[in-house]
Amino acid sequence: MASDSAPSPLFLRLTSIWAHLALRSDVDDIVLELLGQFSLEKVYAGTGLGDRHAYQQVVKTLLSQLGVIFYLQRLTLPAENSHVGWYLGFLVSWELALRTVELVLQAINEGRESLWDDRVLRDRYLAEFLLSALRVLSLHPKAAANQRVRERRERYCRLHRSLEQVFDSYPGPKSFLLQVCKEVTNRLQTDPDALGLPSKMRYEVPNLTSELYPLPDCLSPQYISELAPPGDLSIDWLPQFLALRDISHFVVGASVQYAANRESRDARLRSSSGRSRNAVLQALDNLRIPSSLSKVEMVAAFSATFRIILPDTPGFSRQLLVGSGAHDEHDEHDLDSLDSLCVRLKQRQIIHRMSDRETMINVSQVVRNILLQDDPGGQSATPRPSLYALNCSKCHLVGGSQLASAGVELSSERTAGAETTLPVHSQCPCCEEPVSLAREASLVRRAWELLRPLEPDADTINVERHLPTNFQLAPPKTEGGLPVASYSSNIASTTEQRPLVRNVPTIESSASPSLSHLVSPLSPRVPGVLRPSLSYPIKDLAGDNHPEQGRGDGEKPPDLAYLRVEPSPLPDPSNSTQYRGSASGPEVSPVISPTDIVPTGSSRTMPFLNAPPEKGRSKWRLKFPGTRKPSVGTSADSSSLSSTAIEAQRLEEISLAALCGLSKTGSRGKGPKNIHVELSRSSSLALFWTQQTIQVWEVGVSPPTMTRSILTESTCVLATIAKLHLAYVIGNRDQRLTLRIVNLLQPATPAAEYRISSSLWCKSIAIDKEENYVVLGFENATVRFFKTASSMEQPREDRLHSLYHTDCRGCPPVDTLSFSNDGLVLLASTRSAKSGVIQLYAWKFPFLTFQEVPSCRYPVPLHESEDNGVSSAIFRAGKHGEDNLVCITTWTQSGTPVLIQPEDGHKSEIRTDPAGKQNKVGNRIQCAEFSPSGREIAMVNDKGYLYHVSSLNSNVMDVRKVATSRELTARSDSYAMAFMMLSDEENIVLAWADAPKATGWVKKIPTSRVSP
Repeated sequence: MASDSAPSPLFLRLTSIWAHLALRSDVDDIVLELLGQFSLEKVYAGTGLGDRHAYQQVVKTLLSQLGVIFYLQRLTLPAENSHVGWYLGFLVSWELALRTVELVLQAINEGRESLWDDRVLRDRYLAEFLLSALRVLSLHPKAAANQRVRERRERYCRLHRSLEQVFDSYPGPKSFLLQVCKEVTNRLQTDPDALGLPSKMRYEVPNLTSELYPLPDCLSPQYISELAPPGDLSIDWLPQFLALRDISHFVVGASVQYAANRESRDARLRSSSGRSRNAVLQALDNLRIPSSLSKVEMVAAFSATFRIILPDTPGFSRQLLVGSGAHDEHDEHDLDSLDSLCVRLKQRQIIHRMSDRETMINVSQVVRNILLQDDPGGQSATPRPSLYALNCSKCHLVGGSQLASAGVELSSERTAGAETTLPVHSQCPCCEEPVSLAREASLVRRAWELLRPLEPDADTINVERHLPTNFQLAPPKTEGGLPVASYSSNIASTTEQRPLVRNVPTIESSASPSLSHLVSPLSPRVPGVLRPSLSYPIKDLAGDNHPEQGRGDGEKPPDLAYLRVEPSPLPDPSNSTQYRGSASGPEVSPVISPTDIVPTGSSRTMPFLNAPPEKGRSKWRLKFPGTRKPSVGTSADSSSLSSTAIEAQRLEEISLAALCGLSKTGSRGKGPKNIHVELSRSSSLALFWTQQTIQVWEVGVSPPTMTRSILTESTCVLATIAKLHLAYVIGNRDQRLTLRIVNLLQPATPAAEYRISSSLWCKSIAIDKEENYVVLGFENATVRFFKTASSMEQPREDRLHSLYHTDCRGCPPVDTLSFSNDGLVLLASTRSAKSGVIQLYAWKFPFLTFQEVPSCRYPVPLHESEDNGVSSAIFRAGKHGEDNLVCITTWTQSGTPVLIQPEDGHKSEIRTDPAGKQNKVGNRIQCAEFSPSGREIAMVNDKGYLYHVSSLNSNVMDVRKVATSRELTARSDSYAMAFMMLSDEENIVLAWADAPKATGWVKKIPTSRVSP
């Protein structure tokens, strides 16, 4: 019985859409927006198998969303005896509705090559939309006021011909609803007023401007039985059918409105709806329809409608419906389409509020004043601010947060005029008089509860509008990344052909570069400056890339620490000697000299920090890998790798002698014990760094080229890089930290410097996608946001456990910080030192507030022999109806990598063997990353195996080993992995370093070669 009373998923979607769409005055704009989105999607509608399926989903989405809009429009039409003018603002215009139907039919006819095999699209999606839209057109009170009856007949005749073309373009049996659509257009082209309502419904039918519950008399079983009396052959069946369909929609709409209004009255709606349903089904049995139509399909269509609110409505067996075109259940695509429409409607409401700037500024000022009075110091973030009047002589007002911080326990059940007894010897903070009682000013709290949801926050919407993921159909990729040649041009055959190769720049070195010439080779915004990416011979790509080879005698390698690169003329592809590395054309390979290192930050020089002998553990000493000598290169069996994937992978070796040499001079002849590696998520840059030196490498070229070297002037403990900024944290013996943010585009600009006053030690670092903030994670569950533009503004601090207690001393550190693949969500992770539970906290753009994601709590046992904690906690933003996903990986013995859906907490373990007998991925994961599209995950385990995980939304994920690298004995800072776009192709880039050998390795794996 419990399952019979549970609301259906479609009912929940309709309730949400009802709350956002009912009685809106911008229905025309909403329809135009949907049609415009579809028209832009249609630009790249192809005929390939993948494109065809994607285009089918796009058309289904449009039909489903338009269908629910016109369903609500039907319920909004006023009765004939009502004054029409008051309702016009809520109705779609007749002309727009007609043109919408014409555009949809035109798209169905033109898209035959892509839509011919999707019968459900036509039999259900198209048919239900057409019936709702045609019903609105035929009953619209302002039906083309400037058109005569003859002109309306001509417009309906156009619709009928378009629908006949659909029947001709898609041969085969048609569903009952689609055949009814054709009969409706046939009647309307003969007489536009032929399908009106019965007399009682014409004047008594309700609409959305009033309550549809309790059900009126025109929806009662007695009246329904009069519509189709048994044995009466004189009544036309089509008006009867349409009237019964209207009744079923009004009955469903009454329950949806009741839920959307959050009614608590007992309207006996369920029982009355059940009686009306029974009467409708009985009337359908009495209906005399043409023999060419199936009564089973007709009853099945009505049963599917009533099952939205009455799950006990009898259904039909699959045997009766297979082959007949009927579909009595709504699929998941219906739900996803309605979810997408609900989000769009919610965003439109926010944008409309933002447009009324004067009203929104006043609302924001009221809300902020309430917050300021509740907590003048801004020390706490309460979800429900309040004000209390004290019983001093002047009845001063104090905030609820002030009372709570003073130890006063406030009742959670606040009623009007609620009084709270204050502790003995309490004083008024304004006049210092003794007080003993506080009474809440409930009007302030009520104003907050009413105005706070209306406060504008459109930043996320404004950012998402500029993302390329707004559309489902992507532009077709041209072969080889070049435009397809046109064979219809006669000019191309007579003119000289231009070689289709990339520009090969020439290099001009500067013997003594000054700061005015320090131009980042990565910026596309600087005219005339190109990346130092040269066209190398094929043998160099295979690994034979020594800079000494290919040079003439006496030639000196150019100094490439800072260079200006000018484009040279395109080479002639017919001259093969330019590509074979012959002696006639010397090959230039960028090298770097240790003398070219330029310190940033302050201009003064500081000696390197000499570490004292270790006496116990010190916080500023960095983590080091295990003592076992790591193996380099492919250390594992690669039999599971395809030959194509292996051939596409490139392992490039780079020399880090300059990095290690400088470290030796600063540490009394001892080389560095560890070289840290970091890869950018938004560019093709990499960091190789030690405590005293940071090197920036461009890994998008072959071989990788060092573009910049920086002296840290102290002990570097954390570093990260994006596209335009490099951020690193340095510390001293007193455990004082300083954050420096270097602008890579303008090297002459001094680095922004933040001196961190507290003694908290930082554990994690990240830069947002727009590079507005550098985020640091500290001990005691503390996160701070630093602006990249200027260091004049103090950083903002968020204490993750402030919702639970005010004193965060002893709270776990923030182990990881990461931004989502779309850059709109920041995710932080902590792990309890008592229970081992991993907790996640999320910020949404513009990252002003945070909240815990309790559904993603993941317990991992403590005190295991190999426990290196959380290795990654990453967020995938769902698009086009997909669920958001969170991936958590650890370097532990029992913490299996998992995918979690934050909405419901569903967890799926990432295993190579779904049965769970064996798992080659393992539990010791070095790192994991979502791809930019969010459809795949790449992760590296302790053996150095790179696994590519796809089909994330399926019950069984596709887990493949696609590459091998260095074996790890512990979680290491000398290993990094990231997705990068290299030469217009997405690659998984692995980078690691070996300090004793002063060598680094970069491996590039094209994702196109590893996808199933």
